[in-house]
Parts: sequence; C-alpha cells; structure tokens
Amino acid sequence: MLEVKDATIAIGGKVLVEGLSFIAKDGELTCLTGSEGSGKTTFIRTLMGFVPVAKGFVSVDGELLTVRSAHAFRQMMVYLPQQMQMLAHQLRAPEAPVCEAEEYSVWNAVLPSVEPEREPEPLAAEDICLLAERTVRETAERRIIIADEPAAHLSPELTLRMIALLKEQAAQGKTVLIASRRPQVVAQASQVIDLDQIRKWIQD
Repeated sequence: MLEVKDATIAIGGKVLVEGLSFIAKDGELTCLTGSEGSGKTTFIRTLMGFVPVAKGFVSVDGELLTVRSAHAFRQMMVYLPQQMQMLAHQLRAPEAPVCEAEEYSVWNAVLPSVEPEREPEPLAAEDICLLAERTVRETAERRIIIADEPAAHLSPELTLRMIALLKEQAAQGKTVLIASRRPQVVAQASQVIDLDQIRKWIQD
C-alpha cells in the first residue's frame, strides 16, 4: 500500500504538485492523470525516492519513504517506463547491494531524466507488450508496480492487453499505480487522481 499525505513536490523552486493526498491500496489499480506538465513524472520519481517531498510525506506499508530509506523500498517495486525500450538491456536493478551512487545510475537508466537526452530506438507496439509482460514475470516477487504512460505507443487493442496485465497484477494483491492521460486507461482504474483538479481546487 502506498499512502501520500498533503504532499508538495518542487523542482528548482517551482512547485509541481501541492496538497496531494491519496492511498493506493493493495489489489487496486490507481491512476494518476493530468495534463502535460502537471507533475505526473516528477511524482513517479518521488515514489522512487529520487525527489523528496517538500511538505507532507509518502509511506509504503506504513513506513516513511525518504531519499535515505528509498533503496530498501525500490527492491519492492517494478517500474515500467513510458519508453519501454530502456528495459531491453536492463530489466531491473541488481539484486546484490550497491552503493547509493551506483544505484542511482542503475535506476536512472530507466527513469525519466530531468536532462535532455537522445531518444532510444523505438520498439514495435507488440514488443512493448511483450517486454512489459516479461518484466512483470521476472519480478513476480515484487509487490508494487509503477507504470508511466503504459499505453502511450499502443493501439486500442494492445492497450486492452496492457490493462489486462496490470489488472491481473492487482488481482494478485499487488499495489498498481499508473500515470496516464489516455481515457481508455483512466476509465479502467479503481481510483483516479487528477492533478489538474487538485491544483484547481487549491487555487480556488
């Protein structure tokens, strides 16, 4: 279970997410949505422990997630990036303990970067689904799945296949959190967190 309470997230002094509170429960599919630039990807980096909350907190199964404690929590997580081809050569972090600097570079190989970088060679839509299925299968012991725009490059038919994969994981009692603007994905979620609506509510 992931709990977010009154979280404010800022990068370079710019507040991207403010006053965010929700609980992503085991066995459910939670969808974080919002317009481009609303803070979805930054929030994912916060869940990975690379961007601290300026206010509030994030906890995993009741334990506080911080930059210092994040290493242990990342061993419980599976991350499916929007650019799935990034996983073609590195499916997950190494099981052997590594120092924080090494671990940061390992996860940054698949996490969205704040720096501009060359786009990797795209995968065929069918291969995106196959790689997602393979990644989930090879990390079956991990209890939290985080997916960033999992259907961004998929047809409606393959989107249904991706949704089925994520729902199957939730049905096994795992916590599944996805970031997506795609209506076909948002409609399938057990819970929807709209960052645009939260920002409007705070401003009003």
